[in-house]
Amino acid sequence: MMTVLVAKLNDKIVEIVRVVETVQFSNEKNWILINHQISKKDSLQVKWLQASKVKFDWVRSFKL
Repeated sequence: MMTVLVAKLNDKIVEIVRVVETVQFSNEKNWILINHQISKKDSLQVKWLQASKVKFDWVRSFKL
């Protein structure tokens, strides 16, 4: 069984792919990797967001 995190961000539904403390491209801490196109399998529409600058309307987990 797999758990998927889905969130609403700026009136769009996105998948939270990964949450990490550090990334190689920045000295800032706490980053979230989101996928903008969750309806497409293996989508490359991903983006790193700094967690302190993001406010999700809601976050839900789903078991597949």
